[in-house]
Amino acid sequence: MELNTLIAALLLGLLISLLTILASIAESKKWRRRPPGPRGFPLVGSIHHLLTSQPQAALRDLAERHGPEVLQASDLSFASRPSLLAGEIICYGNADVAFAPYGAYWRTSRKLCVLELLSPSKTRQFAPIRDRETMALVAEVRSSGGAAVNLHRLLVSCASSITAMAAFGDRCSGELMEQFLPAVSFVISSISGFCFSDLFPSLRFLDVVTGTKRRLWRARRQLDGVLDKIIAENEARRKAKDDSDGNGDPLSAMLRIRDEGGFEFPFDTTNIKAIILDLFTGGTETVSSIAEWVMAELMKNPDAMVKSQEEVRQAFRDADSRDHESQIEELRYTRMVIKETLRLHPPLPLLLPRLCQKTCTVGAFEVAMGTRVIINAWAIARSTEYWSDADEFRPERFADGVADYKGTRFEFLPFGHGRRMCPGSGFAIASLELMVARLLYYFDWSLPNGMRPEELDMDTTVVGAAARRTNNLLLVASPYEALMEI
Repeated sequence: MELNTLIAALLLGLLISLLTILASIAESKKWRRRPPGPRGFPLVGSIHHLLTSQPQAALRDLAERHGPEVLQASDLSFASRPSLLAGEIICYGNADVAFAPYGAYWRTSRKLCVLELLSPSKTRQFAPIRDRETMALVAEVRSSGGAAVNLHRLLVSCASSITAMAAFGDRCSGELMEQFLPAVSFVISSISGFCFSDLFPSLRFLDVVTGTKRRLWRARRQLDGVLDKIIAENEARRKAKDDSDGNGDPLSAMLRIRDEGGFEFPFDTTNIKAIILDLFTGGTETVSSIAEWVMAELMKNPDAMVKSQEEVRQAFRDADSRDHESQIEELRYTRMVIKETLRLHPPLPLLLPRLCQKTCTVGAFEVAMGTRVIINAWAIARSTEYWSDADEFRPERFADGVADYKGTRFEFLPFGHGRRMCPGSGFAIASLELMVARLLYYFDWSLPNGMRPEELDMDTTVVGAAARRTNNLLLVASPYEALMEI
């Protein structure tokens, strides 16, 4: 009996060992099909590679060593978003367009944004707002009297005013904006997907310990307070039958949809606030950041500055000052400058994270369902595979006119790609082009304190999802003769 028991135990041990070996082989084969990556550590994996102010550069270096990422042919598989802490808190449970998971609600709300709020006809309708606010920017620069101006501050103010007036319909006072802008800035700095709970769900308590969750809720309350006041003013005006100045703004349009129905899903004030927040964060951060980078690149490259200013002044010379926007199409070189700036300095170097909806094959590798995917737009735009002298500022590379802002060329993705591309790119570009053109038309620019172009720093700091100049751009403006006529 004891011998039989011993034999049985040995056979059982051998069977367990065999099964363990077979399982290890199967797991090894499975992992061989996974995309290769850097060496990791227990618990933290490979996250230490991203602990830098330039995560996009770190990811590019890893990609060069461990293989290319190919998402173009699998856009639908990667069309969803992971649930991030900032999206859950700030965006009202991912009720906006940017963070909503892929599905019927996202498709319907995006359609609302594109057709009702951000269509080409709506963008044209906002032309008077862009005209008024960019001329206010010109007046602000002119008032400096030859002293160095903080162009970053002025551009943020201009972009936020354009966006607020377009989104709210002239209903955001200076006091409300003072409360709103800091909260929006914090939102942008928090949506990278690199919070503890976003990376390690089991360690979500660390977001409480570090105060991240508390700060997000504080920003949410600030945003709620401002948006509630703006919506209340709009509703009061509508009840008084005095909304003639707001028939075309997105807020009024969404309030009508809320009250009259017609949306496929429950659509209340929470949804409205989430979508308005998307419009505001995108319209303010993208436009002001890129306009600042355009001016910095032109100061760094004086020949490009001269060529751009000559073009703008030729096009605007005989035009009505209230209708400069109609002449933008003639600014072929200046528009190439803007594209080249967007290539070198994409507003979101790492596009918002995507989520793999089903296990699929990318190249020769298997990407499991639930995998979080980061598209490195910055690395793509600086890849020598697509661009010669990729780190050099050469606007002429866009002379063929093929690359546009629609994400049709995978090597140029300033506003994303595919189903998750930013729906407000047309609105942003219209504001950006007029801001830059008028700054070039009305002023000659120089660096302060005798600084030479080659001494101008071009350092970048990634704050959350956005990339900004590390130091604000300070320039001296000298009025051009055209300014004397207005």
